[in-house]
Amino acid sequence: MKKYLAYLLSFILIIFICFFAFNIFLKTYFNKSFYSLPNLVGMNLEQVNKIDSIDKINVIVAGNDFSNLPAGTIFKQNPAAEKVVKEGRTVRVWLSKGKDDYTMPDYTNKNLIEVSARLQEEGIKIKKVSYTSSNLPYNTVLATTPSVGQSTQKNKGVSLLLSNSNSIASVEVPDTIGFTFEEANNELISKGLIIGVVKEKVVPGLEKGIVIETTHIGEAVPAGTIIDIVVSY
Repeated sequence: MKKYLAYLLSFILIIFICFFAFNIFLKTYFNKSFYSLPNLVGMNLEQVNKIDSIDKINVIVAGNDFSNLPAGTIFKQNPAAEKVVKEGRTVRVWLSKGKDDYTMPDYTNKNLIEVSARLQEEGIKIKKVSYTSSNLPYNTVLATTPSVGQSTQKNKGVSLLLSNSNSIASVEVPDTIGFTFEEANNELISKGLIIGVVKEKVVPGLEKGIVIETTHIGEAVPAGTIIDIVVSY
């Protein structure tokens, strides 16, 4: 009987030792190897970098789009907040461009170059340019779609109706590959050309915002032609 009791007590002791050892292992290993993701939505990148434990993961910007959050703040993250991941995991975030709502101002009687620059600042692309006969100077805006005062969404773009002359000026599309976006925009505008769709592409080792592709390089095109570009991200 005493021998049986000794075996039983030894067995119980072993169970307790294993239990406590396992808990110590979990607390030590789990805390060192896993990380519960914070909620990054609503923060800007500067705020994210100030989080004490943020160095346990690799945060990268996967893209940007319009949202109801202020421009420059994170509106989506993947994996989601509070998800437990291994340390070193890549977490993708998307930055807000701000609200998509846009009320069309009055651009009539303004030159295409001025209007194009204004729209570019607002993050709005020109999706179509049409010409019609007019006594106004060449490339003067006669009408817009949407019309003045109408509300639209920025990502839908706008269309412009411009004044024509007897002969439409022809320009050579400059090679802006390697330019910064701002430099390329200024160069194209100076030639009477318009930046249309701007796509972003990840290029390892290349800083953000460098033009890597563009349409119609070296071609002679009518002034007012829309040029699509791709920039590094």
